[in-house]
Amino acid sequence: MKTKSTHVLITGAGGEQAILFWKALRQSKMALKIIACDCSHMSAGLYRTEKSYTVPPAGSSDYVQKIIDIVKKENVHIIMTGNMAEMEVLSKQAASIERETGAYVVAPPPKALDIAKDKWRLAVFLKEYGFDHPKSAIPEEKDDLENFLKEVPLPYVVKDRFGAGSKNLSIVREKENLAHALAKIKHPVLQEYLFPDDEEYTVGCFCDSDSNPVGSIAMKRRLGHGLTHKAQVVDDPRISQYCEKVARAIGLVGPSNLQLRLTDRGPVIFEINPRFSSTESARAYYNFNMPEMCIRHFVLNEPLSRPETTTGYFFRVFDDVFVASEDVENMAQTGESVTLSGERVDNF
Repeated sequence: MKTKSTHVLITGAGGEQAILFWKALRQSKMALKIIACDCSHMSAGLYRTEKSYTVPPAGSSDYVQKIIDIVKKENVHIIMTGNMAEMEVLSKQAASIERETGAYVVAPPPKALDIAKDKWRLAVFLKEYGFDHPKSAIPEEKDDLENFLKEVPLPYVVKDRFGAGSKNLSIVREKENLAHALAKIKHPVLQEYLFPDDEEYTVGCFCDSDSNPVGSIAMKRRLGHGLTHKAQVVDDPRISQYCEKVARAIGLVGPSNLQLRLTDRGPVIFEINPRFSSTESARAYYNFNMPEMCIRHFVLNEPLSRPETTTGYFFRVFDDVFVASEDVENMAQTGESVTLSGERVDNF
């Protein structure tokens, strides 16, 4: 008897996160049908799945309705978002989408998302709940900023409160350069520089629908353009216990990605992205497949046990997808794929 497949809609299919958690799904032995969508017909992910569509940008008034139309047409069981812009929109509409279509939206509760996406609010939350945290200040809080400058030694990190990765990040080594660094960013936050440089980790944590951590996996990483391109999977209880406690306290649900440095005083989180990560394909290889866990928990209602992860290294390389001109032109004109047309010529 043929096993019934779970239909998965991946949004933002041209982005790195979407492509890499799609690769994690490809490692699963589950029966799956993958449907992709993106606001651009020039997105590689649209040409590597069973069915794909173009959709309006997440900020458009008709974006959610288009997602609902695809979900109904393709009998989608679960929606996995490939970027924060779409997650923010779909998180607010998750309950209504599920009522109308039966499809589960993988997104944290809005309250948890609001804390996680704002580095200033996150630092304040960690402090209030007794977790180690990066000392932080924002220009709007004059007294706090003055105390920060008196108490915290140089260098400082200046970054966008709502940004991700290394975009708009400055290292301030002289106080006379601080004003310029703050002025370059619309919503800046000033934080202590966490040492040492070579002890940065990305930690994937999965929480069930009640925010109970199922497990986590830590990677000591090296970054390239804000993405992890080399990393070592490690087993360090100090890191896993700290991250899982933080995830539960915030009320995260599903996948989250916690960035930290292991300092002399222990692990210190400086950023949380409550979504899938660019390391999902590597995590899946080491037996921590969060996209699969989402399907088993949120769709199939299966009980989850803590995965027994393994350790090792991973190295990221470029990949190519080749698509016929007529297939790209058809996608541009109709907004829908006809066949799975993208071809890879090797499996490096």
